[in-house]
Amino acid sequence: MAVKRELSSKKYLLAFVLTLMIFVGGIIAGIIIENARINDARQINLQEKVNLRSLQLQQAHIDSGIADCKSLHAILENNINELTQKMAVVIDYQKKAIFNEEEFNLQLQDYFLTEIQFYLLSKEIDKKCSQDSVKILYFYDQNEQETQGRILSYLKKMFGSKILVFSLNSGFMQEPMIHILLTSYGIEDFPAVVIDDEVYQGHRNVKQLMTDLCRKFEEIDMEMPEECRVVQKSGS
Repeated sequence: MAVKRELSSKKYLLAFVLTLMIFVGGIIAGIIIENARINDARQINLQEKVNLRSLQLQQAHIDSGIADCKSLHAILENNINELTQKMAVVIDYQKKAIFNEEEFNLQLQDYFLTEIQFYLLSKEIDKKCSQDSVKILYFYDQNEQETQGRILSYLKKMFGSKILVFSLNSGFMQEPMIHILLTSYGIEDFPAVVIDDEVYQGHRNVKQLMTDLCRKFEEIDMEMPEECRVVQKSGS
């Protein structure tokens, strides 16, 4: 009986050691993966800061007559599209963070600041060049059932360079500038969109947003997309 108890004790001890090794191994693997994600997020932010700085320098040439407005608009749109795609990765990293949540929050804060800088820069460019796109500020919350973001992505694909979309998390209070924008536009209900400084609170469907955008295209004397003519005919 003593021999059986000894064998049983050894089995329990071996099982405990193996379980502990798997647990520790999982923690180490998690730390390695998360550190790799942090480095990737840092690289993304650095690249977007370089893009922003380059665009700011090009914009500074407008007054001297050296800059080409058409090229400047194209570069701005390309940089914003890249920022949106790459920072979706950083947002995903931040949601999965276990060991370095504070670091990822800082990376995310830097992203939102960069996006806001792009937004303000786009408005400055419009003052010196003829406006060739409608600017949309989209404030979202953490409601996973909300489809406003997907609708805006659909319209972005439809209208291409004619619209620029800047998405901000309304609940990310670590960045005061988001709160300042919400206060400035008097936004309290989410989702909310600001289309060339015109505020719409609450969900807006595809037809409503298309009507808003098409009216803006007409106001800034842009070439009217074929989709807008269809909307106008259906509304008449």
